[in-house]
Amino acid sequence: MKEDMDIKPTDVFLLTEPPGSDRSELCMKLLARRERARLYLAGDGVYHLLDRGSDLPPSCDVCACKEDVAARGVVARIRAEVTEEFYEILVEDLMEGDGRFFNF
Repeated sequence: MKEDMDIKPTDVFLLTEPPGSDRSELCMKLLARRERARLYLAGDGVYHLLDRGSDLPPSCDVCACKEDVAARGVVARIRAEVTEEFYEILVEDLMEGDGRFFNF
């Protein structure tokens, strides 16, 4: 039972804003403070796949919407799962997750 108490909740971040926007900068600042996080990139948020690898903590998993990545011609330069089931995974994570949800 003690082992379960040591596991930190995973906070979920949904980012649809491009790099350089005020909301993106706020998202990255909050993300850096989390012990465990999952970042979902959709819309113009997928542009973060190009150059944001150094800003992401190692404990952060990244998932991107394959349709949005293809529509914008983005080639990921950071570790990320690019999937067609993006929204299904996001909803499942929100419904079953134990952390907080942030939307930018």
